[in-house]
Amino acid sequence: VKRDYGRNFPGYGILRIEQEDRRMYIEEMPFFRDFSDLAEAADRRGWHERNGGNLTYRLTSGEVKAWEALFHKTEPWQALVKAEPHVGGEYYLVTGSGKWMRHVVKEPRRCAGIIEISTDGAAYRIVWGLEDQGRPTSELPTHLAVSALKKRADEEKNRVIYHAHPPYLIASTFTIPLDDAVFTRHLWEADIENPIVFPEGIGIVPWVLPGSREAAEATLEKMKNYRAVVWAQHGTFTCGDDFDDTFGLMEVLEKSAQICCTVAAMGGKRQGVSTDNLRALEKACGLKLNEGALNAKG
Repeated sequence: VKRDYGRNFPGYGILRIEQEDRRMYIEEMPFFRDFSDLAEAADRRGWHERNGGNLTYRLTSGEVKAWEALFHKTEPWQALVKAEPHVGGEYYLVTGSGKWMRHVVKEPRRCAGIIEISTDGAAYRIVWGLEDQGRPTSELPTHLAVSALKKRADEEKNRVIYHAHPPYLIASTFTIPLDDAVFTRHLWEADIENPIVFPEGIGIVPWVLPGSREAAEATLEKMKNYRAVVWAQHGTFTCGDDFDDTFGLMEVLEKSAQICCTVAAMGGKRQGVSTDNLRALEKACGLKLNEGALNAKG
């Protein structure tokens, strides 16, 4: 509610300063609140032990225009492991390396920050947050590579990229064959509505060193066809158009893996979802399901 007390009101000067100060907190903006809400909700689910996991968001041009005056562009440029020209000039809200997801809400400027990518895509600099000599997540090369890939397909989609350690998905990489089609089929069968959420399926990357260029390249190859990639014995990497979309995809995948693990602990399947059942769902919902997963044995 906007109130005009007039200049003769005794508290006019203080009120005006407080109102102006409040407009200068980036952490109060909708995109940051959604960012921190995801971090908090995911931590409550047990997906982020200690400093595990990371999150990035590519700001819209409108968000940059609205808040660019508050960015401090005095930090030195830092070279990226690999140039990503297609995201040159973009701004990303990122979690910090070594920071805990549970602390993003209470210490936003220490645990998160906004970085600017140079116009040639070869370097970045911190323009807000990541205080006390913080730096972006160690998985930044993977995030930027996937972001560039998805931006080439559609500039407005897949702005959120998220990595977590959901325990049941990790557990499943010890028992389900590390094959895209087979893994997808297992998760589809866990709940008949799952194919509606990820009709294209998911990708599986065998063990790879976290934060390495090899991890980025393997993930990038899978992301050409999927929005979710499971890293064996490590965690899961998803992207989405907004924070709800991205978190929801991770949530569905993890619950499906939990059902798979529960069924295995109960002695395995005695009956299940058939290919005909999946074909019927595909037709009823107007889907285009991954053909390899349809023909795979769950």
